[in-house]
Amino acid sequence: MESKKFLFIILLALFSCNSSNEVYQAEGVFVNQANVNIGTVEIVQQGDGSNFRIHIDTLKPGSYAMHIHEKGECAYPDFLTSGGHHGMKKDGDFYGDFNPIYVKNELSKYTGKLKKFSQTIFLRNIHLDPDSEFTIMDNNRSSIIIHESVQGGKRIACADLYKKY
Repeated sequence: MESKKFLFIILLALFSCNSSNEVYQAEGVFVNQANVNIGTVEIVQQGDGSNFRIHIDTLKPGSYAMHIHEKGECAYPDFLTSGGHHGMKKDGDFYGDFNPIYVKNELSKYTGKLKKFSQTIFLRNIHLDPDSEFTIMDNNRSSIIIHESVQGGKRIACADLYKKY
């Protein structure tokens, strides 16, 4: 009798576990206007947003605008196939706007070369769960565009985002 209770408790615990605790992840490769790989992005949904781990190798020192765009298409050289900005808010801003990124003019003490841009950035209300109203991984996915200056302008790099398995 005791073993049946124990088995029942074990089965109850196993079947009551929520199997929908999937970790949503995505990734992409940044390409420049010549379609050369210049960096990567890894994204993990966490709580009410997502963390973006971004590494870019060849941007010149300076400030750039970076945004999530509505389509996962990076047709070089102008990346216009990525569409407009993702996620309009009531105040006219977009959920997919990063703060301007700054590439430092700093040499590595180990290699003597310019340091690469490497940062993890959290964006609230950006989700990878395809069932979320804030998802960037819908049927046409999304992309991340880097513009030539903090004011925007020409699109100089693009990362097409894919679900990470």
